Amino acid sequence: MFPDLKEIRAKRRSLGLSQRELAEAVGINQGTVAKIECGKMVPNYTTGRKIFEFLYGIERQEETTAGEVLSSRPITIGEGDPVKKAVRKMQARGFSTLPVVSGGRIVGRITEKILLKAGKENYNRPCRDFMGPPLPSVSENTPASILRSLLKREPLVVVAGKGGKLRGVVSRSNIF
Repeated sequence: MFPDLKEIRAKRRSLGLSQRELAEAVGINQGTVAKIECGKMVPNYTTGRKIFEFLYGIERQEETTAGEVLSSRPITIGEGDPVKKAVRKMQARGFSTLPVVSGGRIVGRITEKILLKAGKENYNRPCRDFMGPPLPSVSENTPASILRSLLKREPLVVVAGKGGKLRGVVSRSNIF
């Protein structure tokens, strides 16, 4: 099912394309684009699909990706590091969540809430004893629209490279 045909004109204009440029890109003539946009013609399925794939494909190409906005030197904590080290890092940086790593991969998270539950009596124990589930992980090609959606629920998103190795993290401030 296609979006409403009325979107073609608006989408084309928002991308700064002329009717001629759109027509050439999808293999039709400019007059056909004009007729479709003014409602005098309904394209066949194949032509409609080509138009929408082209318009939305350009939009995706222009959208920022996780690889472009990530913090490539994220502050992390090792799973074997003592809880007190996580506390110090979080206080020094003003963070509320730290990714927990093992062998270059994210294995969990330490949060302020977890640290409060652990209590000072457990500050010498390893983070692995208290860590929560891993943060959501995405590839470097993940579009910003998906990152925004994830960041509504999570404080950080992990960007994984080849073999699941940590490439960086994306926080809400990276998206602005």
